[in-house]
Amino acid sequence: MTTETLARLAGEVCRITGEAAALVRSMERPAVYEKEGHANFVTAADLASQEYLISHLAPLLPEAAFFAEEGEHDGLPAGLCWLIDPIDGTTNFIRGARCSAISVGLVAGGEALLGVVRNLYTGEVFHAVRGGGAFADGEPIRTAATPLEKAIVMCGTTPYLRELAGETFETMQRIFLRCGDIRRSGSAALDLCSVAAGRSDGFYEARLSPWDFAASAAIIREAGGVITAGGEPLDFGKVTTVTAGSREVHDMIVSCLPSGGEG
Repeated sequence: MTTETLARLAGEVCRITGEAAALVRSMERPAVYEKEGHANFVTAADLASQEYLISHLAPLLPEAAFFAEEGEHDGLPAGLCWLIDPIDGTTNFIRGARCSAISVGLVAGGEALLGVVRNLYTGEVFHAVRGGGAFADGEPIRTAATPLEKAIVMCGTTPYLRELAGETFETMQRIFLRCGDIRRSGSAALDLCSVAAGRSDGFYEARLSPWDFAASAAIIREAGGVITAGGEPLDFGKVTTVTAGSREVHDMIVSCLPSGGEG
């Protein structure tokens, strides 16, 4: 698929995510349900957003499969596949913290071809396609070149897997002692886009699902950054460690992992 074709497709995805975001915002006090894992929730708005996204993305690429958060997870289908997080930062959404996003990525052959991440509240949309650069609201973005001692690293706490608490916080302490400061927002997709836009410098989480990072992987790469599974290539078919940033910051984060690599 050419860069031009992907760019046209990204334009349609940006439009569709905008419509899905409006749908989510229109739903006052949606029902909340619990899923497997500690404090792991899904709302009626997540389900409505996912249904809308799938129904409107399907005609764009009839040959593409779907791998979405609120569905059956039998592994990543072969060939072209949409990876969808209908609301990244669901707990933030439930609590009114106003830091949530819709994330849509297109992958094939182990590569992120396209990514769109839309902030549900500000409306800011990040997008990128393979070979086409990365953008925030249509303006080009690049990762920053901040020195390590001044770098800001975004971190996730993997709250659904409490058995990883020791690994997570020990790693975060090692990162903290080597950088300027750390942050946690509750939306991995927005954190990764913050790195792509040069608003922060790195990212670490012990385990993320593919729909959390697929779209942002394309955006980080096209913004000149590095994103890996703890130094190894990303696998869009499984839950994995995710490390990202400028090359210097990324490599520092990897060196802070328990094994010096993928957790």
